[in-house]
Amino acid sequence: MTVYDSRKERLTAGIGTKEKPWVADFRVPGGKRKRRPFRLKKEAEAWETEERGKINAGTYIDPRRAESVTVGELYGLWMTQLKESGARGNKPIAPSTANNYEKNWLKHIAPQWEHTPVAGVHHRDVGKWIATMPVGTSAQSGNNTRRRVALMFGRLMNHAVYLELVPRNPAKDAAGGAKYVPAEKVEKQHVYLTMPELQAFAKRCGDWEDMIMLAGTTGLRWGEVTALRHTDIVATTRQVRRDSAAKRAAKGEFKEVTTYSIDVVRAWTSDGSRLIESTTKNGERRTVPVLGKVAAMVLAKRPSDGLLFRARNDSVLHHSNFARLLRKAGSDLPTPPTFHDLRHTAVSLILAQTHNVKLAQRIAGHKDATMTLNTYAELFADDLHSASNALNNSIQ
Repeated sequence: MTVYDSRKERLTAGIGTKEKPWVADFRVPGGKRKRRPFRLKKEAEAWETEERGKINAGTYIDPRRAESVTVGELYGLWMTQLKESGARGNKPIAPSTANNYEKNWLKHIAPQWEHTPVAGVHHRDVGKWIATMPVGTSAQSGNNTRRRVALMFGRLMNHAVYLELVPRNPAKDAAGGAKYVPAEKVEKQHVYLTMPELQAFAKRCGDWEDMIMLAGTTGLRWGEVTALRHTDIVATTRQVRRDSAAKRAAKGEFKEVTTYSIDVVRAWTSDGSRLIESTTKNGERRTVPVLGKVAAMVLAKRPSDGLLFRARNDSVLHHSNFARLLRKAGSDLPTPPTFHDLRHTAVSLILAQTHNVKLAQRIAGHKDATMTLNTYAELFADDLHSASNALNNSIQ
């Protein structure tokens, strides 16, 4: 690396100018020569020092690479990786996620950025684009759309960093922030049914009483419940020691107990045009206990071949049609529960009986217990006062 005055040297081949006579001249890894003119010697030296530091640290990226790749080409590379191995390289994204990305790309991102070189993306321009993006008439809906698109675009630009096209995400400021991303929407309040309320609600669902009871006590997602087969409900018989000496003396030391469980291994997902049988949301199989009375109800009522729960024409149940049934069945409740509220109900019933967050996490299929705690923090609100009262009573 060197810095020289192009007015005195004959090595620049037209790089230096009268306005910018000082030239920083160096070779990048691989031997390619790089030269850049500056107005002042100290500017050239500062830039040369910065670039030398990048080369020594192994973080140097040729800026011309980002000029030769458009955002559209980057999107194609990104989606190929997501579909083949996922963002972290451990599993492909779900078809429904790929479909949502494709919709956002075609409707919002491509019209603005498809033919722009990655080098032409700047966080200030991204912020203006998100703020003025044409969306639906509903203010809340528009805010949610802008948030989804902004987050997706940020992930897309992260892929440019991964491919070493740019040293940092150009959709973010120097501090790594993206203040233009709208705030997350306020989540709908969870509905938690007690066991008597769940039973009454299930009865009002008529022929689907067993399915509602199963969902409300296991926490299975819609795609998981509707993908169940008869053989997925497994009965296990084991010997259990009787709980009292009198019973042991009268009936023997042990008794046979039959328990039921579901091995959750598959779920329905959508690619935008059709339903596809896929793995569960996190791609991990889990075993969920089933109440004996609920299992008996389902097994006695449902067919022994094919899907347990199916439409009249033996096809897969559609969520939109079922949602109308739930609204009608819950019309007398303050807030009619959605199918996902049955999942919340199941977790709340499990926590009320056991206070075991790890068990609730395992049954719900959450990634970790932190997610369970964050999702259901409101269920522990009473513990705040219990703890406060206990501390208060300890004061002498």
